[in-house]
Amino acid sequence: MNTDDQQKAMIAANRQEYGRHYDFLDFATPGQATLAHAEREQLLAWLREHAQVGCSDTKLDCRRLSPGCQICASGGWSCLFINGRCNASCFYCPASQDETGEPQTNGIPFATPDDYAEYVAAFGFSGASISGGEPLLTLDRTLAYIDAVRRRCGAAVHLWMYTNGTLLTREIAAELRAAGLGEIRFDIGASKYDLGRLQLAVGVIPTVTVEIPAVPEEEELLRSKLVEMAAIGVQHLNLHQMRLTPHNFRHLAGRGYTFVHGEKVTVLESELSALRLVRYAIEQGIDLPVNYCSFPYKRRFQHAAARRRGIPFVQAVHETVTEAGYLRALAAGNVQYFEAVTLSSAGCHQPLVEISLPSGRRIAVEKRPVSALMSVIPSLFSDLSPQMSLPGELRRFEQISAGLAEYF
Repeated sequence: MNTDDQQKAMIAANRQEYGRHYDFLDFATPGQATLAHAEREQLLAWLREHAQVGCSDTKLDCRRLSPGCQICASGGWSCLFINGRCNASCFYCPASQDETGEPQTNGIPFATPDDYAEYVAAFGFSGASISGGEPLLTLDRTLAYIDAVRRRCGAAVHLWMYTNGTLLTREIAAELRAAGLGEIRFDIGASKYDLGRLQLAVGVIPTVTVEIPAVPEEEELLRSKLVEMAAIGVQHLNLHQMRLTPHNFRHLAGRGYTFVHGEKVTVLESELSALRLVRYAIEQGIDLPVNYCSFPYKRRFQHAAARRRGIPFVQAVHETVTEAGYLRALAAGNVQYFEAVTLSSAGCHQPLVEISLPSGRRIAVEKRPVSALMSVIPSLFSDLSPQMSLPGELRRFEQISAGLAEYF
């Protein structure tokens, strides 16, 4: 599929996701896209000289990533959604946040802390995070899951938590640290960028990070906050690209943003704002590393990591793991690709492997074909490099696409 066909397919998918609401969105015109591309290229040219671009040019600055971000980039991260309810109402939130629910990760529920801890150990994760919702709304549950992973895995697993911070006290921070939390990440947008609650964690929890979407209209405020955050002990700032979802559509659509098509609809101004902030922090010599976590990074690298985690359980001796996280089966001049899908219970498909946890709980890993059998020259795979140009039908299974998303 060529670039034009890919873009048409993305536009069709975006239109289908939002239905009649799609027509109320202001997408970038060709002229706007050209100007935005030019500005981004200027920013990236400067940043390539002064910062570190990683993960196939989808994440920067990578020189001083937080411990949790390093684990995410390596593919060793499990994120447990401890609940689905929040006490804040951030306009950019991508989820509904209105139901407590049962703790789960990747659609797999874990009713007990020990079962989740055994899952983390069995799959060899090097990091686990507690997210929500707001984890402090279910504090006892949150503490129990952190404690269970720490007791089961010891120092081999880095533990961090996402919070809006509005419910934090010094005592709660101490409880989280005692349970084994090594890093806490604050969405200060929920508190109108006030850092008072955040300071309660400084000196108690080893790593204090701010993680927020890059809200374009708050760019100037954030420039002033960079110095303040560094001064009070914040060690990392992570900026996300704003993304449109059915849950935040009403809020984002009315704010005058320019939207761009892609695998999901994102906000053009958000990315440019994030890149400008990364540059500003470096230019001003502010001792606060700023990391832009783009949507392509999340889509490509986190999805590849999710595919890889079940591979050790289903990989045959003649199969190879590709950069994109698929299994490549090569035989007699033919190739076929498979993915390993982790499930909460065995389905009706084969082949699959069941992993038994000490409690008797079973987790299934299913090996699914994702391509037809294709005729190839075997030597094609003997010396793969990111620079190699593979046929389109092979490329998406072999390589992770490089660079940020196109504006269209």
